Amino acid sequence: MDPVTHVAIGRAIVAAARDEPWDRAVGAAAMLGALSPDVDGAIAFAGWDRYVRAHQFGTHSIAGAFAAAAAAAALVAAIARVLRRRRGRGAAPPPRFTTLLAAAAAGAMSHIALDLVSGARIAIAWPIVSGRVSLPLVAMADPWFVAISVGGLLLLRAARVRRSIASRGVVAAAAVFLAIKAALLAAALQRADVHPSAVSAVEARWGSLTRWYVFERTSDVVRASAISSGGGSPVTYLAQPLAPESPLVRASRSLDDVGNFLAVHEFAFAAETPHEADRIAVMWSDLRYCGPVDGGAAAEDGSTPRVTARCGVWVGGTYERSGRAISEEVRIGNVVQRRPPP
Repeated sequence: MDPVTHVAIGRAIVAAARDEPWDRAVGAAAMLGALSPDVDGAIAFAGWDRYVRAHQFGTHSIAGAFAAAAAAAALVAAIARVLRRRRGRGAAPPPRFTTLLAAAAAGAMSHIALDLVSGARIAIAWPIVSGRVSLPLVAMADPWFVAISVGGLLLLRAARVRRSIASRGVVAAAAVFLAIKAALLAAALQRADVHPSAVSAVEARWGSLTRWYVFERTSDVVRASAISSGGGSPVTYLAQPLAPESPLVRASRSLDDVGNFLAVHEFAFAAETPHEADRIAVMWSDLRYCGPVDGGAAAEDGSTPRVTARCGVWVGGTYERSGRAISEEVRIGNVVQRRPPP
């Protein structure tokens, strides 16, 4: 989920539970705690592939999120003590650390819950259990959910509704919306005759109330289809054939960046292309980062359209024609990260 929604929901949950006047330190702990699981984003500077692998575990597990919340609460407590000293003896004492920790933990747990309902596949029980779970009810930064969480708070505050009452209203509205989306998802899967146990991933379509994407992998193709709660068979809009791997493609699996990428991407496929006169690039992408060349128009009869050649993310390396690896590369749009091979 996007940072703004994380902050809005994290703050609303804590405010909904407190009838006493709002304390700025408690509010800061709630909002910082709501953002704290994303502290793992700093890993991206050392390699985006390392970040996406760590992002499935670590601070996006219950244990890791609580640890991040504790650090957020400690930071807020330290700042509150400094501010009180500057204000002098007459300043009100800061909240107890346990109060700040509870607020930050509530924010952090709301972060995990929001990521789950926005389709993220995370190991919430790590390090005890490494299996990943997901509940794809809404898309990342879904405009409907953003409007309910952020817009609701702003409107209710503008109407001078008491903060705790306004927050309870927003939390309740968000819960009702997600329950409705859960019912619509169940209807879409049932009417399309899609069995979740046989599907590796389902993702909500951005801005849509009734449509989802289904991603599947077989021995010879990775495929993306669209389903709707209104009924109808799945409509394939994107497919990538899986050809036998060449020696260079097999060798690329030993690269660190490719290993990290494949560990968390079930719909990956490789492309081997001449890079320069004496070099070959072997890059991997995932169908979820790709779109049809024709702009995404789905075939109405369910037939497979042209294979995509447009992907926003590529991970792999460059080789000499002799087979020696020259570099590892991560390409995200126009951003390129390079490092020496292992």
